[in-house]
Amino acid sequence: MKKNVYITGYLPLFSIILFSSAFAIHIERLLIVKLKYFGVYQGMREMFSTQTIHLSAGFCLFLLFFMSLAALKLLSDSVMQLGLFFFSSDTEGETLRKTRQGGWIFFVGAMIAVVLNFSFAVILSVFAVSAIVYFFYFLLKASAHMGTVNLIGMVFLQLFFWAAFGLVTAYTVIRLYNALMAGIAS
Repeated sequence: MKKNVYITGYLPLFSIILFSSAFAIHIERLLIVKLKYFGVYQGMREMFSTQTIHLSAGFCLFLLFFMSLAALKLLSDSVMQLGLFFFSSDTEGETLRKTRQGGWIFFVGAMIAVVLNFSFAVILSVFAVSAIVYFFYFLLKASAHMGTVNLIGMVFLQLFFWAAFGLVTAYTVIRLYNALMAGIAS
């Protein structure tokens, strides 16, 4: 039987869909509780059915998380390939073909996240563990085409990019929050 090399091509999309669903289901439950607490939910029920409110909130949250995770996937792929460009001796793309099976790591993690969607921290932890396991899987597969110094360079490129990205994002969110609070206070 002939093996199809494209069999795992759908895994990133399904992983993003499942992780987005897990995050959206959990946040939708919290959102409904907060809407009830602030008294907005009853007013919404006068205009829409309960199912419509839940589906609309869940779908909007799903889209938000889907777009965010798809953007992170795009960044991740770009940084991985940039690292391979700088540090790998592979010019034929063999490393990328070898690492395609790593999509199963995120897919299994996404299925676990859907099942364990009772806590945002648990879902985020499953996502982080999946990303770390995939990174080590990638390094293991890529090490065949890299020396020790190049492998260290690849690790530092990844660490530098994601740390810078995280810090810039956190700084921006804090600045926006402070501006919002200052606007409300005045």
